[in-house]
Amino acid sequence: MSEWPLRKIEDVADFLNHRRIPVKASDRATRQGVYPYYGASGIVDYVNDYLFDGDFLLVSEDGENLRSRNAPIAFMGRGKFWVNNHAHILDEKEPGILRYLALALNRTDLSPYITGAAQPKLNKRTLSQIEIPVPPTKERLEINSTLGALDDKIEQNRKTAATLEEMARTLYRSWFVDFGPVRARAEGRAPAHMDPTTAALFPDSFGEDGLPVGWRRGLVEELFTLQRGFDLPTAMRTEGPFPVMAAGGFHGTHSEFKVAGPGVTTGRSGVIGEVFLTLEDFWPLNTSLWVKEFKIGSVYFAYHFIQCLDLRGLNSGSAVPSLNRNNVHNLVTDVPPKQIIEVFDKVVAPVYAKVSHLTRENQTLASLRDTLLPRLMSGELLVGTAKKQVEEAV
Repeated sequence: MSEWPLRKIEDVADFLNHRRIPVKASDRATRQGVYPYYGASGIVDYVNDYLFDGDFLLVSEDGENLRSRNAPIAFMGRGKFWVNNHAHILDEKEPGILRYLALALNRTDLSPYITGAAQPKLNKRTLSQIEIPVPPTKERLEINSTLGALDDKIEQNRKTAATLEEMARTLYRSWFVDFGPVRARAEGRAPAHMDPTTAALFPDSFGEDGLPVGWRRGLVEELFTLQRGFDLPTAMRTEGPFPVMAAGGFHGTHSEFKVAGPGVTTGRSGVIGEVFLTLEDFWPLNTSLWVKEFKIGSVYFAYHFIQCLDLRGLNSGSAVPSLNRNNVHNLVTDVPPKQIIEVFDKVVAPVYAKVSHLTRENQTLASLRDTLLPRLMSGELLVGTAKKQVEEAV
C-alpha cells in the first residue's frame, strides 16, 4: 500500500471564493469579450474582463454534474478568466498540488459529501475537510507530468472535435437559418464553398412568405417523431459496449441496446435543452426523448434542428423540469426540401465520423488515466511504469 499521508484539502490549497462574482446572462450579453467565464462545469461564456490571472483549480459547487459526473468536477483555469459562484476556486500552497488534486478529485467518490436533492451541492466547508492521499512533491510532479500528458491529449482532441462540430453547425445555419446559398444565388453570386451540383439544389428567390421558393411552413412532427426512452434501473445494468443516454447525456454503458444508431436524444425530465448525437447503437433512458422516426428530416439535420429549438421554453414541470414530446411536435417551423436535407447529411457525415473517432479515443485515454491513478495511489504501480504506458497511448 502507498504510504502517502491523508491530507485535508484546506491544508494544501487556499480557497479564493470571496473573489468570485456572478454575472447574469443578460448582463454578459453586453459584456462579450475574450476572457473565459467559468461556471460549475467549465466555460459557459466569454466576457470583456477578468477576475483571476494565473493557474488555479476550479471545483464544482453545485449542479447535477456532481452526481452524474458526465464532465470533470475539478478542472484547471489558466491565464486570465472570470468565475461565477457555482465553482470553488483554489490556489496552491505547495508546488503541483492543484493539478494533482484535479486528478484525484475527479476519481474520488464524492457522493457522501454532496447535499441537496433537487440541486446537488458540495459546499466549501465540506470540500475543505475532504482528505486525499498526497504524495511528496517530487513524486507528485512526476505523476502530474505522466497523467497530465493524457489530460493534455484528451483536451486537444476535445478542442478539435468542438471545432469540427462548430463547422457543421455553421453550415447548418447558413443553409437552413440564414439561407446563405439562396441569398447568394438571388444576388447572382455562386454560393461560397459549394460545388455547382449542390448549388443548383437551392432556389434563387424567395416567396411572398419570406421563405425560399420550395420551402414551406409546417409542423415539427412532419420532420421526425420523438419517443420516450426506456427504463433501465442502475442495478440492472451490465457494463458493455453500448452507451446509455440520459436527459443530461452519456450515463454509462450497457451490454444491450434498444435503438440502432445513429440517433438523436434530448432531455425529457430533469434536464431540458441539451441535445446529443450518438453514432453507435444505444439505450435511451426514460428521462430522455429519442428520434424514433426520421420523416423529411434526417439524423444530422435533426440534431442541429433540435439544438435551435427553445426547448426550455416548453418546460411543463414545476419542481422537476419536464418536456412533453407533443408540445415539440406541434411547433410551427420551416420545412426545407428533403433533397437539400439529404445533401446536408452527406456533407457533414465525415465530420461527425471524425468527431466520433476523437470521442472514442478520449474514452480510451480517460479509462487508462482512471486506471493508473488508483494503482499509483495504492503503491501497486511505480511512476516509471505508468509513464511507459502513457507514452505508448499518446
